Amino acid sequence: MPREESAKKKDSARLGAPDWIEAALDVLSEHGIDRVSVEPIAKRLGVTKGSFYWHFKDRDDFLEAILGHWRRRATLQIIERIERADESPRERFIRLMRLPFRGSSRSRRGAEIELSIRLWGRSDPRARAALTEVDQLRLSYIRQLLVAAGVSEVDAPARAIQAYSYMRVATTLIAPGDEVLIARCESDLATPREMATS
Repeated sequence: MPREESAKKKDSARLGAPDWIEAALDVLSEHGIDRVSVEPIAKRLGVTKGSFYWHFKDRDDFLEAILGHWRRRATLQIIERIERADESPRERFIRLMRLPFRGSSRSRRGAEIELSIRLWGRSDPRARAALTEVDQLRLSYIRQLLVAAGVSEVDAPARAIQAYSYMRVATTLIAPGDEVLIARCESDLATPREMATS
């Protein structure tokens, strides 16, 4: 067996496609999409390029896999996890609104990755399409939660946009630990208009 083929099998046995994707997401969040390429990531992982080609056809295939992974982890898995909770729609909505405030290293990394993908989407139609799909999925889910919590079908689309915007920027506007203000914002977003004005 040729040495290169032997090394390829050894590398591919050690690392799976998710390892490559996670390393790429680290590079993406640290340096941007232009630095997401095979050789530097192979070096970071301590493997040969053969491992990459065991899992991906080429860089385009790799970029598609990165976006698919991000979509599943940053949206679909979160929705599934929230839906599994034995909570009222209002409680699920508030738990969703709290996600950006968790302050864990995982939350910070997720926010950095998302920002990098949004920057990537400015110049790449594939990333822009993934972002559009993710934004629509998230807005649709928030809208469903709001309607289930008693917000009218008429008010829910605008309220969903307000809630999603809040999730995107509130951590930059609200002082860490200001639970009173956070709770007030969540309550205002979740309360049906007729109850808020009565």
